[in-house]
Amino acid sequence: MSVSLANWATNWQKDQRFSKNYTARLIEKACGLNSQLNNAYCSGTLKVIAGPHRKAGPNGGGDARWHMTLQPNANSSCWHVILDNSVTRPIEINKREYLGHSF
Repeated sequence: MSVSLANWATNWQKDQRFSKNYTARLIEKACGLNSQLNNAYCSGTLKVIAGPHRKAGPNGGGDARWHMTLQPNANSSCWHVILDNSVTRPIEINKREYLGHSF
């Protein structure tokens, strides 16, 4: 089992199929896509809000793609790390820069 440098929200696990160890490996892969994410992870400020999940809300809310919700720093907006359909690798970082959005 690897040691994760991320902080974990109390209710981070949205889908029981994905363990903390598996989620940590996906986050480490995502760090290769974005230097800001990598810096937050290495400095210990990255918080896992939600592990791999997909949720489509009413009126187009939510995200029907597989994704993780991460917060790079305590005062920053949350980001979505979009995953491939097999939930084995990150393919895109979607910075949710606007305020007032809750996950």
